[in-house]
Amino acid sequence: MIVLLEEPEAWSLMMLVSAVAMDNADISNEAREQIRHWRGERPESSPEMEKLTDAINKALNARIDAKFMRRVKNRGWYETVRK
Repeated sequence: MIVLLEEPEAWSLMMLVSAVAMDNADISNEAREQIRHWRGERPESSPEMEKLTDAINKALNARIDAKFMRRVKNRGWYETVRK
């Protein structure tokens, strides 16, 4: 299975995560300001957001690959296969 987020989807995800962190996490005002600054540097369709989208996609797919790999015994040998 492959998951590929498009840039607007990744941007929405990061804005939601950062909003939840600012609203619900027990963080300092300085940390909230740093999150606001980080969000301001990554508007939708920016080069920074493109890089972040690529990183998110790589991390998601690496996790999916790791989760769905397993070791099986076949003719006396162990091999790693996808479920």
